[in-house]
Amino acid sequence: MTGVHLLIAAVIIVFVIAFIVTMLVLNDSTKKIISANTKLVENQNTLLEQNKMQGSELEKRMSELEERKEMIRSLQQQQEELTAQLKHRTMDEVMQLREQTRQRREQIEQTADMTDGELMGWIDQQMDETRLFTDSNLTLKTMAKALGLTQKRLGALFKDHPKYNSLGDYLNEKRFLYACRLLREEPHWTIEAVGTEAGFGSRRTFQTEVKRRLGITPLQYRQAQALKSEE
Repeated sequence: MTGVHLLIAAVIIVFVIAFIVTMLVLNDSTKKIISANTKLVENQNTLLEQNKMQGSELEKRMSELEERKEMIRSLQQQQEELTAQLKHRTMDEVMQLREQTRQRREQIEQTADMTDGELMGWIDQQMDETRLFTDSNLTLKTMAKALGLTQKRLGALFKDHPKYNSLGDYLNEKRFLYACRLLREEPHWTIEAVGTEAGFGSRRTFQTEVKRRLGITPLQYRQAQALKSEE
């Protein structure tokens, strides 16, 4: 083999070795690129999954937000309805107060020029119609207010009355008469129920008042009235 042939063989060997080295380098780079691309794809998939989860969470939050908005709208509507009802109720109450004020003014004007006898008759009528005396806590002040009279006028009326020494005497008589009526007309009511309905503060007070006026107990009075009705 001549020198030329050796040179050509050497060049070929060099090219082969260079090619092999290049292929090895390219293969290693390709692997790295493939690995990098794989990681990139994995990262993209992860990002897509996260975006999907975030999208689902966002939809959930949007749904909750819509529900809250609907709840707020409902509450606002209820508030508007309540406000309208309150306004209507307030107007009704104002009209009622005006009517009560007008009635009391008329009562005051009506009773201003009455004599004591006329006023007493008017009070009797009012008490019988309203049964105000059945309130066991009734006082001179509350009675005067209910009748549209001044406390001073009402107090003076009973102070100077020939039959009653005080408002208490008058109320006890009203309660006594009403209790006797209940004893006759409501035979199934208990004695205590009758006394309470008539305005007596306790059964003992009721018993004492009836016995003081009639000399017998409420039960004896009821029994006597029952015998009379059978005759």
